[in-house]
Amino acid sequence: MAHKNVNSVMAGRSFILLTLFALFAFLLLGTIFEMQVIDYETYQKEVIDQITVENTVGAERGTIYDSNMNVIAANQTTWRVFISPADIQDAEYSSAVERAVSALRYSDGVDAYVNSGSQAELIADGLSEILGVDREMILEKAAKKGRRDETIKKNVDKDAADQVLAFISENKLINQIHLEATNKRYYTYGTMAAQTIGFTGADGQGLYGLEYMYDEELTGVDGKYIIAQDARGNEMAYDYESYVEPIDGYDMITTIDERIQHELDIQVKSAVEDHAPNNRAVGIAMNPKTGAIYAISVQPDFDLNDPYTLDSISQTALEASGFEEGSEEYVNMRAELRQVMWSNKATTELYEPGSTFKPITTAMALEEGVVTPTETFTCTGVHRVGGWSIHCHKTSGHGTVTFARGLQQSCNPVLMTIAERVGTEKFCNYFEAFGYLEKSGIDLPGEATTIFFSRETMGASDLAVASFGQRFKVNPVSQLTAICTIANGGYLVTPHLLDKFVDDDGTVVYEYDTTPKRQVISTSTATTITEILEAGVSGDGGAKNAYVAGYKVAAKTGTSEKFDGTTSDDETFKARISSTIAYAPADDPQIAVIIMVDEPTGDSVYGSIVAAPYVSKFLENVLPYLGVEPEYTVEELENAQFTVSRYIGQDSETAKAEIAKLGISVEVVGGSGTVTSQVPVRGSVISKENGKIILYTNNADSAAKTVTVPSVLGLTAAEANTKIINAGLNIEIEGAQNYNKGSGAIVTSQSYSAGETVPYGTVVTVEVIHLDGSD
Repeated sequence: MAHKNVNSVMAGRSFILLTLFALFAFLLLGTIFEMQVIDYETYQKEVIDQITVENTVGAERGTIYDSNMNVIAANQTTWRVFISPADIQDAEYSSAVERAVSALRYSDGVDAYVNSGSQAELIADGLSEILGVDREMILEKAAKKGRRDETIKKNVDKDAADQVLAFISENKLINQIHLEATNKRYYTYGTMAAQTIGFTGADGQGLYGLEYMYDEELTGVDGKYIIAQDARGNEMAYDYESYVEPIDGYDMITTIDERIQHELDIQVKSAVEDHAPNNRAVGIAMNPKTGAIYAISVQPDFDLNDPYTLDSISQTALEASGFEEGSEEYVNMRAELRQVMWSNKATTELYEPGSTFKPITTAMALEEGVVTPTETFTCTGVHRVGGWSIHCHKTSGHGTVTFARGLQQSCNPVLMTIAERVGTEKFCNYFEAFGYLEKSGIDLPGEATTIFFSRETMGASDLAVASFGQRFKVNPVSQLTAICTIANGGYLVTPHLLDKFVDDDGTVVYEYDTTPKRQVISTSTATTITEILEAGVSGDGGAKNAYVAGYKVAAKTGTSEKFDGTTSDDETFKARISSTIAYAPADDPQIAVIIMVDEPTGDSVYGSIVAAPYVSKFLENVLPYLGVEPEYTVEELENAQFTVSRYIGQDSETAKAEIAKLGISVEVVGGSGTVTSQVPVRGSVISKENGKIILYTNNADSAAKTVTVPSVLGLTAAEANTKIINAGLNIEIEGAQNYNKGSGAIVTSQSYSAGETVPYGTVVTVEVIHLDGSD
């Protein structure tokens, strides 16, 4: 009986034990099933992550070109040097000899290695010397034992990279120190269109301008290279090794034209040098038919290859601040100055357009049929609106003038009168139709939005001042775009800098659509305005300083007052914004341009003086480049100037006959024979009508006969011409080539000082400008 009980107990225990084993086996099998079937991919990834190392293979950033395929921004190969702390051994070198050799090669002595002898010490000493980085920083990074990638230095050049490779090889540090080829952005033209192109950060990401705007398209997609390693970091064969090829960024072809950009830079810089604005200057050149931006110049500019260094004007302001270098105030001011320097004034800042807006008001009135070019108005110098007396810039008044003449002379009362006829509601409708109440759409970041009156509260006085471009703000790109609507026959285009993107094979993957947004005014209205503006430039209008000999230029100048503070600490300083807009040739515009100078501090603040002459010089140089041939009038041919050729070495009689055929006076000193010297020298420019070339033969002394330079400052060009010619000198006239228009252009500078003694026939260059212009 007892035996049966024992067997029964044993059987029960066995059953329980078997049950537990079965349950354990079931759970184990379930876990295995879960790991190998249900969550197979998860656990597989964990295993792979433990035995594989993934290295990024960087995609190459796309190249940026101008419209003629000149490289603007490209990549230079540099290297990133990094260490793998997980592979750095703490043990001392195996022998004192190795320590001594390494110490002699990479340190000032052997003591450090004799006392320590770790790989970290060797690496820190070697890399700090080669790369010029802090030794302690390397040691701190080497101590992060769980890491396999700690950057020591980026943007290492080839020479330094080669030295690092030699260091690795000589010390058998192949698993401890690594180099990764990277691309550093390089800007071919340095400062050209700096605020427009923008630049990249340390990691290659776009930070400003086009580099930021199209960062995704330019960046591409990084690839990766995966290898399997054992616990010691040795590579081993493994099925999960793979290579994912990077996809390079697209190359960007812009609408920027390097030649036009260069010319615009010259003129905007000249305006800054001559008129010392407190708040920078900007120029924009654009194709009025397509919206393609040829150039944007913001001055002062900066070097895209060294963007953190302030321009000279900003640096001078920083030094004049009185802040101690390194102080919090100094650092903050420097950061603020950088932000201003980097910002694109063409898009991110607003300004009151002043009289350059008057063609827009004119377009509204002509389109609505409330005025004709020949209708007459009487300007007494003031116009009363809603109890307010609003003055004309010409306080004595313009008298009775036609509407066309009123626009050319920039008469405020005339513009206020026609705005009243248009009415507030329609004025606002047109203002919106010209694109002012929406962003222009230019492909640059941070475009500022127009500040304008509220439709609901806009009163009669608001309408009056708006008619001549005051008390509202737009950005320069929006203003030029609106003017282009008149230039191209009535169509609102989208300003843009992107032409197309292409891949590595040159296949176009995207092309910018230049279809106009809408038609704003009729072509006939646009043509009428253009004819009025062009007649003002070629005649006696306020924009005559924008004249270019041989070309029909439509232009309007403007000078607006700043009502919301200035950048000057001088309480007596009345801040103005001086600008000029123009397009040419007037009958078939190929280019439109605006130059705006913010708070000029020179003798004049008028746009007709501060901006128009630079617009003229810009168009004079760019129009021939665009293939537009000059067509001179009879008057222009009479005022033409002549570039002197070389006659030295010729027979005097032959040279004399050649010069006479050109209609130029000639004098021979020394008798018949070979020409041995001449005045003026080859390349000089002289008046074709009154100029004279003196040929010296038989080694006659060209310096023997001298004359005294007269003072011609303040004289008209005609008066200066007479005085200089009568003194036995030649004259070259620069500046306003329509110098006989109106009351006459005035000489503002001469190349030789009054009273200076120079050889007979020397060329005196005078700069002339119309000072009777008005905005």
